[in-house]
Amino acid sequence: MTSATRSNRKTMLVAALVALLASTQAFAADGDKSTIKGWIIAINGNDVTVRDDAKVDHHIVVTPQTTYKQKKGLTGVVYEKSQQGALLPGLTITADLVATGKEQHATGISFTSEDLKTARQVRAGTGKEMEGIHNRMNDFGTYEALQTVDVLFDTGSSKLSAKAQTDLQGLAKKAKETKGYQVVMQGFTDSTGDAKKNERLSIARAHAVAQYLQTKGGLMPGRVREPDGMGVAAHAGTGSNANARKVTVKLVVDKGVNAGAK
Repeated sequence: MTSATRSNRKTMLVAALVALLASTQAFAADGDKSTIKGWIIAINGNDVTVRDDAKVDHHIVVTPQTTYKQKKGLTGVVYEKSQQGALLPGLTITADLVATGKEQHATGISFTSEDLKTARQVRAGTGKEMEGIHNRMNDFGTYEALQTVDVLFDTGSSKLSAKAQTDLQGLAKKAKETKGYQVVMQGFTDSTGDAKKNERLSIARAHAVAQYLQTKGGLMPGRVREPDGMGVAAHAGTGSNANARKVTVKLVVDKGVNAGAK
């Protein structure tokens, strides 16, 4: 056997070993968990094909145990349960997966109300047309949170504490250094007291933050979005909960239009 033949065989063996390892790694062990984010390009019954930002297609399976969550608002801290019927091509989703045999079963799928609305508007698009639309969706109207502050309040109060004012001054400083910034916020309460009063209190808290950012933080009114009062926080539990008496404030930029610092 010549040295050239031996070299060729060695090369072939190495290539076969690499291929074997690659095929072995392609399948996760049962029970392995993972998360993917991408946009739906095809739905066939319970089989959903999701393409991620690297243009890699993932085939996932939805089951009767899959939960669906629709996030509301730019802060993304409020959500409502949804159904499998909300899934459609063009919708950007985050899917929590668990390996089952050779399949990836979705235990939970979440998406934003804004993405759902956009996907419905372009529902007629398919193939390259849909991909082009999705690329434009990624470039424009996609908000990136640069900073998040949770402003906490005393029971029944909408008065800003010294710490809250310091935190908001920090956010305002960063906002003024950021091109094309916007500030969004949602107010919450704990579960004590009357529901209608709690809703009004959550609005009052959010407006107190918005007013402070404009009058004391020096932010332009047009850059501070109209705040939302959400009432009782989803994680409030029962009784008094200091972490639920808050306003969630986010400094965001539109990545496609004005993202980036001055």
